[in-house]
Amino acid sequence: MTRALTARSVDGPAGHLAVTVSGDLAADEPVLLVHPINSAAGVWTRVMALLDRPAVALDLRGHGRSVLSGPYTVDGYAADALAVLDALGVRRAHLAGGSLGGSISLAVAAARPELATGVTTFGSTLGTGVPASAIEAMVAELVAKGTERYFADLVPDIVGAAYRANDEVRRVMREAVGTRSEAVIADILRGAFDADIRAVAGRVRAPVHAVGGTEDPTCPPAMTEEIAAATGGRVTLLEGIGHLPMLEVPGRVAELLREDLSR
Repeated sequence: MTRALTARSVDGPAGHLAVTVSGDLAADEPVLLVHPINSAAGVWTRVMALLDRPAVALDLRGHGRSVLSGPYTVDGYAADALAVLDALGVRRAHLAGGSLGGSISLAVAAARPELATGVTTFGSTLGTGVPASAIEAMVAELVAKGTERYFADLVPDIVGAAYRANDEVRRVMREAVGTRSEAVIADILRGAFDADIRAVAGRVRAPVHAVGGTEDPTCPPAMTEEIAAATGGRVTLLEGIGHLPMLEVPGRVAELLREDLSR
C-alpha cells in the first residue's frame, strides 16, 4: 500500500520551511526524514510511499522550496527540523537522514532526547575531516562549472557503479538540486564539510542504526562504523551502494526503516 503525500509550509527560525507529509501524524509516531545537503525532501518520495508509518520530510533552509537563508550549519538545520516537528505537533518520532541529514538527525536526538525514539543514518558522518583547501577547491569547481553542470558531473561519481547511468537517480537529483545560486551552494558546502558533531554524539540516548554503502566515496564505511561506535549503535553495510541509498535502493531503505521502527 502506498500513501498520498501532502505539501505543507511552516515557520522556521530562518524563514518558511517546505514540508512533505504522508499519513496521519496523529495516528502513530512518525518518521522524520532529513535529506542530504544540496538535495531536497523529494529524494525521500519513493521511500515515504513504502513506509507503513506516517512520515515527514522537510526541505532544509537553503534547499528546495524553503527559505534561502543561513546560517548553513548543523545547529541551524537541527533547529529547522525541531521547528517542523513542533509546528506539526509531533512529540515523539523516529529520526532518519542521509549524509549530513544523518548528522542533523543525531544532533536533534542529542538536543531533544525525549523526542527521538530511534535514529537511522544513511551514508553519514560525525565529521568528514576535509581540509579547508579541499573545500575551497570544491567551491572553485562549482563556480567554474555552474550549478547544473557541477551536480550533473558529481552525482554519477557518488553513487554505486550500478547506478551511475540510472536516469531516475539523475532526474530526481536534478530536480532536488534546483536552480539556486552558486553563492548559496558554496556556503552550504563550506558549512557541511566543516561540520563535526563528535562532541554531541555521545549524548544520543536513542538506539542508533548506522547504514552505509560499500561504494560510498563521500562517507565511506569507516565513517558509518564510527557513528555506531560513538553512539553504541549497530552497523549495516549495503553491498555495491554509494552515497544515495534512498535513490539507489529505496525499497531496501524502507525495509531497514520498517525494521528499526519494529524494534
